[in-house]
Amino acid sequence: MRFSVLVFSALTVSAMISSPPLRADEIEINAVSFFDIPSNETVSVEIFDDAEEILELKKIFEDELRDKGYTIADKSRLILSFEARDTSGKWSGGGPNRLIDLSNTENHTGKDAPAVRLNIFDSERGGILNPKRDKGITQVAPSEFRIDAVIEDRQNGKRLWQGWTIIAESVETDGPALHRAMIKPLVDNIGKTVRNDKPSAQ
Repeated sequence: MRFSVLVFSALTVSAMISSPPLRADEIEINAVSFFDIPSNETVSVEIFDDAEEILELKKIFEDELRDKGYTIADKSRLILSFEARDTSGKWSGGGPNRLIDLSNTENHTGKDAPAVRLNIFDSERGGILNPKRDKGITQVAPSEFRIDAVIEDRQNGKRLWQGWTIIAESVETDGPALHRAMIKPLVDNIGKTVRNDKPSAQ
């Protein structure tokens, strides 16, 4: 048992050392203010899924709201709801290798060998004399982890404010440290309009 505990501790320390620290400038925030946020109003953080991960995010939102001076209560006039999701990246490039083209002959009896054409020069995809600079498939938009937050007025149903934070999937997208780092700038910018900003720049 002691050996197992020591091994687990060593693996944990190793993972902490090997994982790059999260930087604030890796997170991007955007926000849009539609109407003024009523002052001195309590806030309800409402969720539509009671999964463990969602409950953890809800607690972080409530903690950050309290730190900013908001009062949390059920059925308040102001409703904060949120959504967390992964977005797949976009890819481009690639395609068949044009240095050598293989094609069937016009004789479809199967007796003749396929036609082989050596591509010397191709202005679009490249050939032997002008190799294609593109090495193949490239990712033009990285995968992202995103948290959206919305504040609505329960009395009239109006959306007062909306904000979202984004971080590339190259950063570990699990754990309270990252979630808090993405939620804090959202709460800090409630009622504001922000475009492509970095929390470290605020």
